Amino acid sequence: MDFPAIAFSGGPFDHDETGRAPQDLQLRLDDKNAYCILLHQDGPLLDKNGHLQRLSPKQLIGKNLRDPGPLYLGYDGDNPVFAAILQNISDAPHPAQPENLRNVASKMPASDLALAGRATSLFEWHITHRYCPNCGSGTQNMMGGLKRGCISCKAEHFPRVNPVVIMLVTHQDHVLLGRQASWPEGSYSALAGFVSPGETIEEACYREVWEEVGLSISNAAYMTSQPWPFPSQLMIGLSCTANQRELTINHREIESAQWVRKEALRAVIAKVSKDFYLPPRFTIARQLLERWAAID
Repeated sequence: MDFPAIAFSGGPFDHDETGRAPQDLQLRLDDKNAYCILLHQDGPLLDKNGHLQRLSPKQLIGKNLRDPGPLYLGYDGDNPVFAAILQNISDAPHPAQPENLRNVASKMPASDLALAGRATSLFEWHITHRYCPNCGSGTQNMMGGLKRGCISCKAEHFPRVNPVVIMLVTHQDHVLLGRQASWPEGSYSALAGFVSPGETIEEACYREVWEEVGLSISNAAYMTSQPWPFPSQLMIGLSCTANQRELTINHREIESAQWVRKEALRAVIAKVSKDFYLPPRFTIARQLLERWAAID
């Protein structure tokens, strides 16, 4: 089976963290190779071919941009890359309809998706960190978007990602799937949960599985990871082995869970069966499940 690259990863750029002094940023903006991608209401603007709309940063002059204004994402090859959120869709250089990033993630080119995901994560952090957690005063964008500085106490704040473990729990030829009550009827996925302070990712895996379904597990091991900009998270994929199959479902955590045979999972992946529904293929959960199902 051909597995796609992990969605939102593989951004083709250097973050250029040492080239963000005001004079450096001005040079990046004036570079003839510079381009800016556009968002509106947290969704990317795409052209008719499904690619990100790009324009020269100079074309942003006079446009009504959402705070914090243009963010500098870094270099894509020789191209300085910026991102901006338009307040008015009429300011787009070409006719465009903002797209929900989840809805178009499986259709966008991988490099475009990585750019859009990075921009979405950074903008979300800036929009939700306008006030200093140290003193409550306002903060301002600095270093082209790589930090915010408090205008009063001068504290510096940097973008953060929230680590989440997502677990492929297996027992012989079965895999464990769970569902949240808010999901579409019949939808199931791998178990997942946030890493708590003071935990390793393996400890978070053991705890989350125990809390949600009452299983003790062993052999927790890292598999792969995925940036996830809904909001800014890092999904950390692990595999583990259940020591037994009896479930004690914590309904405060999840609605239900079930063991699924490998053949039944393969049938759903191949669209031969509609016994349940899996997450979209661009998600790490789907990737973990497909890779396990492909093993004979």
